[in-house]
Formats: sequence, C-alpha cells, structure tokens
Amino acid sequence: MDRVVLGGSDGAIEGLAMTTALNGAGLGFGTIAVAGLAFALAGALSMFFSNYLSRKSELESLRIDMTREKMEIETEPEEEKREMEDLLKKDGYHEQEVKVIMQRLSKNKDLWLKEMLRRELQLNIEDIESDQYTRPIAAGIAFFLLSLMAVSPYAFSIPRVDALSASVTLSLGALFVLGSRVFIPRNFRLKAGLESALVGAAAGGLLFVIGLLVSRL
Repeated sequence: MDRVVLGGSDGAIEGLAMTTALNGAGLGFGTIAVAGLAFALAGALSMFFSNYLSRKSELESLRIDMTREKMEIETEPEEEKREMEDLLKKDGYHEQEVKVIMQRLSKNKDLWLKEMLRRELQLNIEDIESDQYTRPIAAGIAFFLLSLMAVSPYAFSIPRVDALSASVTLSLGALFVLGSRVFIPRNFRLKAGLESALVGAAAGGLLFVIGLLVSRL
C-alpha cells in the first residue's frame, strides 16, 4: 500500500504541475493531452525501475541479515538466548513468561529466527520472501493512473479555465485521499491529507505562473 500511495502521489503532483504549466503557456489541448500521456508513460516506467532497484537492494540486505542471525543462533546459541531474553523483558514479559517462551523457541529454531529478526531488527520474514516485482509494478501503475487524472480534462472540448479547474480538483482530491488514507478508516490522517493537497496546489500554482511567464517571452 505504501508504494501505491507514493507512486500515486508523485503522479498526481507531477501530472498537475506539468498540465498547469502547459495550460499557463497557452498550448492547445491536443498538445497538452499528448504531452501528458507521454509524461505519464515515462514517469510510470521510471517509477517502476527506481522502485525495482530499491526493492532489490532492500531484499538483498534483508537476506544478509537473516543469514547472519541464523548462523549466530546455530554457532552462539547461549549468547543469542540472552539477547532474546533481554528483548522479551524489554517488551514487558515477566521472568516466568520469558522462560516459557524460550523453552518453546529453543525447540523451534525457525520460530526463534523469526522472533529474533522481528524483535531485534524489526524485520519480518514475510517481507524477505515477498515478490520483488509486485510493489514496483503497483507504484508504476499508480503513477500512470494518477498522472492521467490530471490530463484527462484536456481530452474534452471545454473552456480552458474549466479544464484547469477540473484538473486541479481531481488531482488535489486524489492527493487528499492518498495522503489521509481515508480508504483505511483506522489509519485516517486528516492533517497529512491536507498537507499533501496543499503541496500539490503549491506546485500547480507555481508551474502555472511559470507557464504564463514563458508564454510572454
């Protein structure tokens, strides 16, 4: 979900900034639509590859950490046991509870490794074993769709100011939804949504003014 929010937010902001700049420069709707589609495709590919490389590097680092912890459990069990006990106590477990947990972990080294990674390094084995393509693809698609949202009003024969208003409204609405995570009620953050929309408005306004200035050169 984080990759979708990141890709979508980038697409909405950059798509809005580009279209407002071209609108301010007085370019025709056909030119804005074609340029917007090309921008959306290029941005989506860039978002995919940058996220893919980042995810690949992240997974390699996680696997190194997992291999090291697994080796330490095998070669230095007593030291790792003391570390695990300390971590459990920091999490609020009492002495007797720690003893019971360690008895179980000592019999199941896979579970021990999983708990060690989670408590000591804040890593989940599920993340390490996840597909390295899914998140980059999601980020790329989100960028493409949200950047197209800013371009879509220019596909219709409507007054320039109406196209600009529709593009701004759609983009800022999308930025608020993504920033606030209103689609996940328990994670709803009104301030974050408003800040995201404000950043988009500032970017769009600034590029529109730049477009106006360029058109008068």
